[in-house]
Amino acid sequence: MQLKVLIADDHAIIREGLRSLLENKGIQVMDIAKNGREAVEKAIALKPDIVMMDISMPDLNGVEATARIREEVPQTRVIALSMHSSKKIIDKMFDSGASGYILKESAFDEIYDAIQEVLRTNFYLTPAVARMCTDDKGKDRSVRETQPQFNKISRKEREVLQLIAEGKKTREIAETLSVSIKTVETHRRNIMKKLNIFSVAGLTKYAILEDIISLE
Repeated sequence: MQLKVLIADDHAIIREGLRSLLENKGIQVMDIAKNGREAVEKAIALKPDIVMMDISMPDLNGVEATARIREEVPQTRVIALSMHSSKKIIDKMFDSGASGYILKESAFDEIYDAIQEVLRTNFYLTPAVARMCTDDKGKDRSVRETQPQFNKISRKEREVLQLIAEGKKTREIAETLSVSIKTVETHRRNIMKKLNIFSVAGLTKYAILEDIISLE
């Protein structure tokens, strides 16, 4: 049976380049997604074997999109394909249910190897950053750095926070999430209270620091 892949990335040149490379290996690229929300919708509809997931995407980032996909389509595996090598981001992706993490600078052979490993229900972490997921005593990646503030806000609140930080107005956020304006306002108040941040500028700074949005 032919392997089926969904590619999620907000850069056209990455999407099309990866599509070409995968198809040359006989892998079927079912579709492409330009942001995390689109990736979730297409994963649910198409049920691919693998989602190649960028992390820094508009509307819904790769961390939140991965968690949603793993909940809705548990048989689909997610491999992060990112330019970011920070341990914090890597931990968040694996905590959200990703099975692999590869840097965009990696050679295509590594991407193909990662796909094969993940299909065997193994985890794959690009060797270039593997050491960042262990501490100096050799503990494995299950030993996490605590993120007390981040963990206070719910997944839906993180979605709202990302849209606020991207400059979306309340009505736009409500339309994107298919909820009422009142619901968005309630989420905003709860976010501010939980994080003890009471300005849009402060929320935006926090979102950047926590890699909820990217400046790239």
